[in-house]
Amino acid sequence: MRDFLINTMAAVLWIMTVFDAISIFFMFREWKKGNVDRIPLLTGILCLGLFYDSLILSCGCFLEYGTLFHHLSQLRYILHCVLIPLLFPICAYSLTENKKVIRIVWIVSAVIMVLGLIAGLMVVTEERTIGVKRYASSDETGKFSSTLTSLLDMVPVFIMIGIGIYLWVKKKNPFMFLSGFFMFLFTMLGIFLGKDPSGDRGKSLMFYISMFGEAFMVYFLWRFVRKEKELKEV
Repeated sequence: MRDFLINTMAAVLWIMTVFDAISIFFMFREWKKGNVDRIPLLTGILCLGLFYDSLILSCGCFLEYGTLFHHLSQLRYILHCVLIPLLFPICAYSLTENKKVIRIVWIVSAVIMVLGLIAGLMVVTEERTIGVKRYASSDETGKFSSTLTSLLDMVPVFIMIGIGIYLWVKKKNPFMFLSGFFMFLFTMLGIFLGKDPSGDRGKSLMFYISMFGEAFMVYFLWRFVRKEKELKEV
């Protein structure tokens, strides 16, 4: 299975890039229709970061290690840390229309985004080749950056799952839950199945396996938006 994932990685990364581009189009289209507050807009912006991430990883098929590739890769981490906090207002808009609550969530999210920018800039990358060439976070990355990145990978997902269960019960809309659940599932699969048998951290496939979770997260957020629209029209 591991060999299959590695051998098909380059092709699948390009498919992911196309999927993210299509997701951007559909999310902005939903936003222009005025559906479900700002959730489609924020998800579309989040998809821009995912698109860039997939694109740069895909370019690892032919880009050579060097200054340009390094800076392009560094931006991957910056965008990840800055845009992932958008999941907090996405959850807020899905749960309530209370402007005070939403304002507080935006303030907290803005603070986390600033911290994310700092964390992204502090990531120290190193060359790694497995399936494709890429620059990945090294052991030299500071504890602040590593800790914040790990928290951003997990905390929003748990919030999505919790709010998703509530919305599933209250509104019969399961898609926020499924969005968070599949992101969590593939993160766990990345941790447990992505390890190289030799234990070499540099050969881990976690970065790749977790991308499938991101794709499911975006898909089910789109389904959430569509379902909310249907419920409002009833």
